[in-house]
Amino acid sequence: MRSASLVALIALAATAPVVTAACSSADDPPSGATAPDASAKPDSKTSPTEDGGDPPASACPRVAKPADRTRKVVVSHPFGEGGAKTKIYKVLELSTTGELTPTNETFEMDRGLTEIAFTPDGEVGLVAQDDGSIGVFTFDTAGKVRVVHAAFKGDFYADHVVVSRDGARAFVVDPNTADNGGGVHEVAIGCDGTLTYVGLAVPGGRAHAMTLLPTNPDRAVLVAGAAFDSAATDYAHLLDLAPARPARLAGGAVFGDGDAIASSVAVTPDGKWALVTDNGIVKGNRMAAVALDTMKATATIEVPAPAAVVMSPFGNAALLLQSDGEDALVAVTYDPANATKPFTVGGEITYTSGKTELPTLASVIDRGALKGRVLVAELQMIRQLAFADDGTITDLGKKVTFDGVSGIVGSIGVQP
Repeated sequence: MRSASLVALIALAATAPVVTAACSSADDPPSGATAPDASAKPDSKTSPTEDGGDPPASACPRVAKPADRTRKVVVSHPFGEGGAKTKIYKVLELSTTGELTPTNETFEMDRGLTEIAFTPDGEVGLVAQDDGSIGVFTFDTAGKVRVVHAAFKGDFYADHVVVSRDGARAFVVDPNTADNGGGVHEVAIGCDGTLTYVGLAVPGGRAHAMTLLPTNPDRAVLVAGAAFDSAATDYAHLLDLAPARPARLAGGAVFGDGDAIASSVAVTPDGKWALVTDNGIVKGNRMAAVALDTMKATATIEVPAPAAVVMSPFGNAALLLQSDGEDALVAVTYDPANATKPFTVGGEITYTSGKTELPTLASVIDRGALKGRVLVAELQMIRQLAFADDGTITDLGKKVTFDGVSGIVGSIGVQP
């Protein structure tokens, strides 16, 4: 049974009001988003270059840290007792053996309800927040957290954030219509984590989800109602992010209608397929596989309340999170040799940490001794699962629980 606070959490995470906001510095206090100005244009001095050349080289190359080390995990707690809105983030540590331990370190930005993205070195964390702003924090060499922007605002309403392969740029997914500034916006990430608004990188509007390709992180799959001059029926778009001005390479229909509101997109490690989940209020309850070489979707799979899907780094399975009262963690098998039906939805996993309750987000570790480890954000708990190289998914029985309404988990992210 879900409380009124949980219903509000689902609604806030799935629906973005039509808003934009003006740029603010890290010292500005968080504030509500302002009404949109459909005529507003990015400043020409900070817009993406017109020549489509290479983006400027990063002044601070972000080299990945050792694969086996203690990682920081950050979660948000967006509710207080009585259902009041709060802005609390908490830091935990994940050991090399997989022990997840809360620390005493907390910080405040704005309310987080989406996944936290990190730069490749794990030093800078970015999250789309409840008011459409981006919260930014860093970890110093001693592992201490510092808030860079409590609520950075540009000409966007941030619904999700995707960090580029070099950590120099972030792409902001804005679900608004084109007339209200929707699409994919770009911000530059400074060496100290400071953001600079660059401009609208992918016009079109109604952008819902985006992810980089594991085989070519200069490319991305964007799930959006439109991108550049795409056909009206296209919902999945293959983007080239390498140029200073991103380009659309191909696209195609996914569900065959204009009713979808994608809750997530995930790409197989071999870069051949994308899974798109639709949890929209019009139709929803469905998932589709898109072949990235043709951008054509296979038959739609009916799945109740798909909140998110994540891929196994071993390339043979996926995990489907069903929420909104369905509350299930479901195994999906992937057979790359099957060109017509590569994915098969199985049954619920076997729970050793108790039945899942309101799973909304999952973070996957893709390297090191913890390769395949999955951290699932649930109602008042973080559950640990493990993808295995044989395609199985195991509930490890390791969990961290939080008490009361103030323990509800919103955002989650783990250092790469």
